[in-house]
Amino acid sequence: MNTSTQKIENNKNFEAELRFIDKLNSLDKFEIKILGNDDLKAVLSKQTGTFKLEVNTRLIDDDDENIDLLLIIDENIYETKKLGNTSNNTELKADKSVNFQTTIELKSFHSKGFCKVGLFKAFFIVDIEEMKTFHAEFETVTHQRQGREYFYDCLRIKINGKEYDVTQVKHKTKGFYIFECKEQQCYDDFSDVCFSIQQAIGFVNKLMVGGEKFVFDDANGFYYSNYIRPTIKGMYSPITTNPFSYLDIDRDIADKFYNNLTRISLDNLSNLVRKIHTEPEFSVAILVILEATSIRSLLIIPSSFAVIIEQLSKHLSIVETGLEKPITDPKLKDIIIEELHKVIDNNCKTLSNENITKLKRRLNEINKPSNKGHLTNNEKLTRPFEQLGINLTLHDIAIIEHRNDLLHGNILLKTEDIKDQDQANVYMAYVSAKLFTLISKLILKSIGYDGYVYNQAKYLEKHLNIETTEEYFEKI
Repeated sequence: MNTSTQKIENNKNFEAELRFIDKLNSLDKFEIKILGNDDLKAVLSKQTGTFKLEVNTRLIDDDDENIDLLLIIDENIYETKKLGNTSNNTELKADKSVNFQTTIELKSFHSKGFCKVGLFKAFFIVDIEEMKTFHAEFETVTHQRQGREYFYDCLRIKINGKEYDVTQVKHKTKGFYIFECKEQQCYDDFSDVCFSIQQAIGFVNKLMVGGEKFVFDDANGFYYSNYIRPTIKGMYSPITTNPFSYLDIDRDIADKFYNNLTRISLDNLSNLVRKIHTEPEFSVAILVILEATSIRSLLIIPSSFAVIIEQLSKHLSIVETGLEKPITDPKLKDIIIEELHKVIDNNCKTLSNENITKLKRRLNEINKPSNKGHLTNNEKLTRPFEQLGINLTLHDIAIIEHRNDLLHGNILLKTEDIKDQDQANVYMAYVSAKLFTLISKLILKSIGYDGYVYNQAKYLEKHLNIETTEEYFEKI
């Protein structure tokens, strides 16, 4: 098992930011001012995932697409342009007075002096039940906070010559993922890198944080937004160091792998973030994986994975030229052909003499060179596995070839062997899990990972009467 954690000096203090977030999230009909409209009555309330501003006037006309507001909250000025749902209400009373009210969802707002360049911290709220330590999947670094040292809650990523820390913190009844850059940079670059890190971590631990984002600069500035992407909870995690966490794995098998399984190193993680950040194919692949599995649909997942495996195969494939013989050793070629002749002879009772002759004639062409520049569609899909040194079984290849079924309308993967809908559903789950395992091998091998990948489909074999020699954890 590779390194668990690196012990370093890494002091952190998030108390001021967490208190400010607590205060914002507790707002309920909190009176504020709108700059330039001192006579207006305005109140700000925090509801689930949304700030709502209520103003006692018709503030926005129906044809207004944008409006700039300057809000004064506790004597601090905040700007907002990103507005969500907006409604105007008119109330008529018996005394003929008319009351207008505008309700606005604030998609984002920020301090008037929020820095465009600086040191930033971004806070994402996570359901505390969903927040698991990084220890099972990642190598970590230590950090110190309030006189205590933490070993398994901080990741350090290096990209574009800068270091970023992602720290998990439990605060009262909430969990937080906190992203920091250790060096000054512009806010847009910080935000873009954070999104790449969110995807990388989400792919590995199946939780991509999103939704509300609370950002602080190093000059007491603040930026809030909730309009990018929600938190996504996927189905599959490609690795773990705790085989006992899977209830379908028998204890004797778990004992065999315990203390042998491997983590994503910080270098591997940095490589993955870098690929996501600079290669759109990786970013799209991981977002599709997370979004497709978040809705748990057996109709969508296999087809989505078929698209991903084709996209990644094209992206990772190295162009080759020339001719290639399947069997390079002449003696081995003769042995294989001889054995295949015996197989035909041993089964000749079910074959006509004409068909036996045809089959044996084809055996002489078994080592015919193929043109590496002109591959079939199925060969193109498997070529990157060969180039990266990932071994494929005949069963793996058969599953990959389901790409043809899925992309040509056979979404239910109907075959003569599957007799009822329940069995069809299990088989679709099996293909989904197998494709994810294969995609994981491509992604992880391409970032330099050398270790075990969890075979998501293994436990389903017994439900389909499939027997393979595959293990629950496969080393790449």
